[in-house]
Amino acid sequence: MMPAAAVFGFVDTIVDWVGRVGYWAVFLVVAGDGVFPVLPGETSIITAAVVAADGKLNITLVIIAGAIGAMAGDSTAFWIGRKGGGPIRRFIGRLAGAERLAAAERMVERQGPALVFVGRFLPGFRLGVNLSCGAGKMDYRRFLLWNAAGSIVWSTQAGLLGFFLGKAFADQLWLAFAVAFAVAGLVAAFIAVKEKVRLRRERALAELEGDPLEVPEEPEGEDEAEGEARRSQEDPRPGVGAG
Repeated sequence: MMPAAAVFGFVDTIVDWVGRVGYWAVFLVVAGDGVFPVLPGETSIITAAVVAADGKLNITLVIIAGAIGAMAGDSTAFWIGRKGGGPIRRFIGRLAGAERLAAAERMVERQGPALVFVGRFLPGFRLGVNLSCGAGKMDYRRFLLWNAAGSIVWSTQAGLLGFFLGKAFADQLWLAFAVAFAVAGLVAAFIAVKEKVRLRRERALAELEGDPLEVPEEPEGEDEAEGEARRSQEDPRPGVGAG
């Protein structure tokens, strides 16, 4: 078992490092999480918020950095869906997951831009939703408006969770980190279960409608114009919410 002094020393090192790199680290990790979901976007905000409770960062700036990073990452996914060439689209599509991407496309068709707000809180669907909004020709200004609202609320709840726990355990920051990450983990587990239920529901609806959840791979070597022409021939439905 790791000695208590080593645990405290490690926490102090993390606090000092986050205090130095601070807002830029939050922005970059959260922005990256918008395209590469393996990055710990929410965890970076919580960590910086606990450090802010210790006085080494400003909690308002932490939340702002998280919100702007979320908007930047989600916008990147949107434009990959809109303009990304074949190899890029295929790679990001694989990260999103073929079945989740197909489910996201169906949900965006039904719910429109409101799903952009909700999608910020659904890490399993977020990338697929943003790619689908771009591919579906949703107006970017409309996307950005709903995404900004979701990003601000999402960053605020993560920031306040870390900040208030940091204040509650001001003399034991290691405990603040432990409780904050435990709460975040429980919330993430709950959301993961809800996402699985939602995916099963979309799969069942698709099968009832005779349109199973499948995302056809774009042929290798196909350029953007050819891919766009092929997709428009395969799917005669109009684009999503162009208003």
